[in-house]
Amino acid sequence: MTAPPTRRFSKVEGLGNDFILLDLRADPPESLPRTLRRLKDAAPAWCDRRTGVGADGVLVITPDPDASAGMIVFNADGSRPEMCGNGLRCAAAHVAGAWSSAANAPSVAEVVISTDAGPRACLLSDHDAQNRSILVDVDMAPATLSDLIEVASAPGRPLRRVSMGNPHAVHFTAETEDPEALARSLGPRIERDPAFAAGANVEFVRRERDDLFVVWVWERGCGITRACGTGACAVAAAAVAADLAACDRPLTMRLPGGDLRVTVPEGPGEGLRMCGPARLVFEGEAPVLPQA
Repeated sequence: MTAPPTRRFSKVEGLGNDFILLDLRADPPESLPRTLRRLKDAAPAWCDRRTGVGADGVLVITPDPDASAGMIVFNADGSRPEMCGNGLRCAAAHVAGAWSSAANAPSVAEVVISTDAGPRACLLSDHDAQNRSILVDVDMAPATLSDLIEVASAPGRPLRRVSMGNPHAVHFTAETEDPEALARSLGPRIERDPAFAAGANVEFVRRERDDLFVVWVWERGCGITRACGTGACAVAAAAVAADLAACDRPLTMRLPGGDLRVTVPEGPGEGLRMCGPARLVFEGEAPVLPQA
């Protein structure tokens, strides 16, 4: 019996937000559209944590003539989001070769990754060879904020709509409320509320200090996640807009998987800065991953 075809992959994560990463840059260009269709269909099976590799999503690295590389994301349900902040840091580390050789890994490197939300410049530093982790600072582009709204699925819960290239709905809880419980109970309802035509990533936030926020995210197409980079940026932008935090000051977003630092610039048109780790978990190959 002929063995099924296999494809190499890397399991990567940023603060516990984990991905299956596939690099298609060496594939024939004409095969890319077909491969992407198959990847989209296969993503739910690969991301299954009992019967697959297990992940929140699939990162696909593609050639891009105008950037260091391109990144396409498929969520665990097969949907394709415009952006993924934690995935972007992992993609940047992979493209920069930070994991290929610990001895030769650059102490500082810069790459530009093209995404469905536009190009993003990423600065890599502080390589930790023992843990196969690297710190990545990303220009996440400016946030776009809309007015506060209330939706039928969560009455009495004002939401700030924020776009980081993908849609977010941010709610600041009372001091005595549990953001996790709210994310689990209200997140799936708000994600699919008619007010959000393309769905929404939903953040429930408790302010601990003027520079520290506890954040739980119900991620569109994924559910509860240990971290969300674009969500952390959306929270920071919403906090500044609500006078809960200051511009040009690193804000700590405390997610279940760890902390991200986000700085909201004062100057109009400047991009938010997000800084956090990216780590290679393991590499392997699987027969379920299709050939081009």
